[in-house]
Amino acid sequence: MSIINMESLERKTRRYWRNYDHANPEPCLEQYIDELLLEETKHAQESEKLPDKACDTLVLLVGFSIEPLLQAVYAYKPQKVFLVLNRHYGAKKSGENWGKMVARLIGRLPESPETIEQVVIQAGPQQVFQVLLTQVRQIEDTIIDITGAKKNMVAGAFLYAALANVPVSYVDFADDAYDPKVGKPYGYGCDIGTLDNPYEKFALRDWERVRQLYRRHKFRDARRLLVGEDGKTSNTVLATMVEYLPGSESAICTLAEIFHCYELWDAGLYNEAAEQARKIECFQPPTAVEQLDGKWFETEQAQFKGGWSNLDISHFQVYVYDELARISRLIKFNHDYRSAFLRAASLNEIIVTVRMITLSEPDKRKSTLAKIDEEGIPWAEWLFEQFVAGKTFKWHGIAFPLAKPMKDWWSPLDDNSFNTPEGWRDLIHRRNDLAHQYYSPPREWAEDALDFVQANVEDFWRADASEDAETQAWPWSEVCKLTRLEQYLPPNLLSNVSD
Repeated sequence: MSIINMESLERKTRRYWRNYDHANPEPCLEQYIDELLLEETKHAQESEKLPDKACDTLVLLVGFSIEPLLQAVYAYKPQKVFLVLNRHYGAKKSGENWGKMVARLIGRLPESPETIEQVVIQAGPQQVFQVLLTQVRQIEDTIIDITGAKKNMVAGAFLYAALANVPVSYVDFADDAYDPKVGKPYGYGCDIGTLDNPYEKFALRDWERVRQLYRRHKFRDARRLLVGEDGKTSNTVLATMVEYLPGSESAICTLAEIFHCYELWDAGLYNEAAEQARKIECFQPPTAVEQLDGKWFETEQAQFKGGWSNLDISHFQVYVYDELARISRLIKFNHDYRSAFLRAASLNEIIVTVRMITLSEPDKRKSTLAKIDEEGIPWAEWLFEQFVAGKTFKWHGIAFPLAKPMKDWWSPLDDNSFNTPEGWRDLIHRRNDLAHQYYSPPREWAEDALDFVQANVEDFWRADASEDAETQAWPWSEVCKLTRLEQYLPPNLLSNVSD
């Protein structure tokens, strides 16, 4: 599919989302079938994301999301569809009427099934297991699709599938097919397939996702998948695990506490991260969390509180190396080159300011830091000009002696866009342009900015002090040992994830 068609399909999908009427969904879903479904499944087929064979009978556990079910029916092309429905769909919709609507929509599909049957039950593992056992046990070539079903219905489906050795199908979506503003996937990103060992695969699926999110430092997403948020624990790993392994609750909650600490640390909230770390027995947080505890900036009523005047040069050093590692992760894991570039350029300003502070007499550094708290840091371009000139200069009446110009430590950077005679000025100007014009810079810009800042650090502090600073999260395997998850997870989910 061409890029133009893809953009057109995304526009039509967003329009469909905007116009969707939850009170009367059938006309909207008819429009979805007529305008979107065929294009979505065509793209999925070209991407080899559809099943390679049909089935005779497709069992659908019906929830509120109808579009993936229509995709599944179109993909498997069954002769018969069997709908398993809840008694109620919201306050005003009965399961019987909801099933009739779904049947009408399926009948609208090209190559629609010959027969469509439905059964309405009180949703629960035992009820789903019983209805599958009695209704489809004698039918060969059956697939059970669990997409969109409630977890208690899914549990019953897997129990039956494990007993009868029936494939379980799931309509998944590619990570890059999600619209971040709406929080929904574009239908063209569907990936429809069966799970070879459904009972085991479903139990482990979320844990594998947690492990991957942890590796990518997406701690908040990992924590929400693990235990939920705002006290809502339904449809979480915790809810599933404690049902079958009640003793796992303590280990999972400890893991969530660690995720929360790392989440605060990765956001630069060192004071809060240190407070969270103290709640976790035998856990050692990153160096910046330990050393900046109680000394770092706080916000109070949209104002910064504390900060510069609370810190000394060693604290800045810890922060700088922690931030360098964070920028590197933005590039490597998040592919967020804009944020990485802006953070690198901002860190460069912090470093040149600390350079200035070290020029003052030791007994005057506290007053210099207090002045920065009062006035803010100097204008970076002006400050670099002073260092390049190599003469004593003043800032707010404070003298900073310089005997010689700063060497051009940026010039030796190979294949770097900032190794020009005034590379420091080029970086600042490009940062200013990027800050006021929302466009996405290429990866090379972010990597060049990071290399530039690292060169600044190495020239300033001479030695690589980062060797003594822990700037990464614990390896996944070590976290599992600390939390005693080894008692509850299989070995393949305890190992570290390779890049």
